Amino acid sequence: MNAVNAVTSGVSGTATEAVTDAWLLAAFGPVFDRIRDGALDREAGRQLPHEELGWLRDAGFGKLRLPVEDGGYGASVEQLVLLLIRLGAADSNLVQALRGHIGFTESVLARPDDAYRKFWLAELATGALVGNAESEQTGSFAEQATRVRRTAAGELVLDGTKFYTTGSMFADWILVSTGLELGGLGTVLVRADAPGVEIRDDWDGFGQRLTGSGTTVFKEVPVDDRFLLERTSEPTVLHAVYQLVHLAALAGIGAAALEEITGFVRGRKRNLFNPSVPAAQDPVALQVVGETFGTARTVEATVLAAARSVDAAYAAGADNAAEIAAADAHVFGVQSSVISLVLGLVSRIFEVGGASATSTSRQLDRLWRNARTISSHNPALYRQQFVGGYVLHGTPPGQALLQLLTEG
Repeated sequence: MNAVNAVTSGVSGTATEAVTDAWLLAAFGPVFDRIRDGALDREAGRQLPHEELGWLRDAGFGKLRLPVEDGGYGASVEQLVLLLIRLGAADSNLVQALRGHIGFTESVLARPDDAYRKFWLAELATGALVGNAESEQTGSFAEQATRVRRTAAGELVLDGTKFYTTGSMFADWILVSTGLELGGLGTVLVRADAPGVEIRDDWDGFGQRLTGSGTTVFKEVPVDDRFLLERTSEPTVLHAVYQLVHLAALAGIGAAALEEITGFVRGRKRNLFNPSVPAAQDPVALQVVGETFGTARTVEATVLAAARSVDAAYAAGADNAAEIAAADAHVFGVQSSVISLVLGLVSRIFEVGGASATSTSRQLDRLWRNARTISSHNPALYRQQFVGGYVLHGTPPGQALLQLLTEG
């Protein structure tokens, strides 16, 4: 019996009851364990996680937020983030590889267009994954070089080059930001395997190297006009959701660091600097492990609390701009604190290892590299300014973000 059937048949409740955290953790925990088992080998050999993302797809991870009646789990944002943290502890690359899919799913859930919503809910329910293609190396957010145009034969096609197209090489569909034929900005979805789509594995960052964040080129890619949408400036929780994915990955890295240092200290057979006591009883080791535990738990609690604010915005209704602004402020506001805590944590664990902790066989450096790379996305300093404007003047952070991106 699959997870969705289990929920609807009464194993964890009925279609009218919320799925529980415990049930979700039990359902997905074994998948996360399988992913964790191969994480070091993938990191060392730079093996892209095609198979591992397939496991998540087969388990239904991509439809966590879909309503039960639409073939999903009906999970809350907080439950999604809880599972992302656990996945991030196994391998943070997979959390980021799914970021575009998670954001697109939220946009579908909020879409008032019944035909569009119905099509994509059905597509997502089959297990389809959606990648992301928004960033460009030229121009700005408001000046997209990527364009949808009409050919002489009257057909719509997409042309352009996108960078940091996270998750696209693992996806069935790609969400592309684009300039529109008559002006303005929009988004369009195209098949990842469509003629004219070329996905390159050329991401050269020192961390998060397995996220499929390379270049994607679109050359006269056929466009279905049903999937071409004009961007709007209406308040949305999407800004907060996208940042929550990064925060969940960071919290997962913090949890992974706790697991790594605990296993390292327990496995040490000698204590060079304090040989009178076993390594696991060394006061320095006990202090570092204790601090790591406290910091990891603090980060997780902080991120989950921010996720609850997004759930509160949903509960208040799509038209409640005040709740959306409050959710943005909460998520943006904790971003710098989470970054600082996690970067400190993953550096601190080397205090008890000495030179042996730097062995490439342990790949402990991946924790700092991955955390630093995630933290470099969407600079937190700008977001703190948005939060300051919200606290002092009531300016919605999402509005301030869009103004910066579109007006400079």
